[in-house]
Amino acid sequence: MRNKEKQIWNLYNKDIKKLTLDCYNILSEFYLHLGHRAEAEILTSLTKVFVEDLATRYSSLELEEVRFAILKGIKDTEPPIFVNVPTWNKFLRDYKKEEALKRQTNQIEEYQLYKKRIEGMNKSIRNREVKKIGKK
Repeated sequence: MRNKEKQIWNLYNKDIKKLTLDCYNILSEFYLHLGHRAEAEILTSLTKVFVEDLATRYSSLELEEVRFAILKGIKDTEPPIFVNVPTWNKFLRDYKKEEALKRQTNQIEEYQLYKKRIEGMNKSIRNREVKKIGKK
């Protein structure tokens, strides 16, 4: 189940500046994962379109879900991949379609598995004992 506080429509209504910054960071990561270097002007321009796309087409998704869908799209798509409107829309559309099918067939959604894995790793890291080596 999605957290309404983290859904894009809610973030858009409450703090569009933070949402825009988060989207800028997601697109920066997108470029980075492809081994490309983004110019600030291009990234800023794409971010405006990205925020609007998320708010109008994918508003029920959580922002971390968007990040997950883009990374999954990068991994599942044969190169060449470009950071542009059709690419991120394809990744997000494919993700939503896949997740909807899993919900209909009562399967655990891939993003939910990912979140559980991350939470499990965080718990095991938090519970580790830290031993200091050396003086002091």
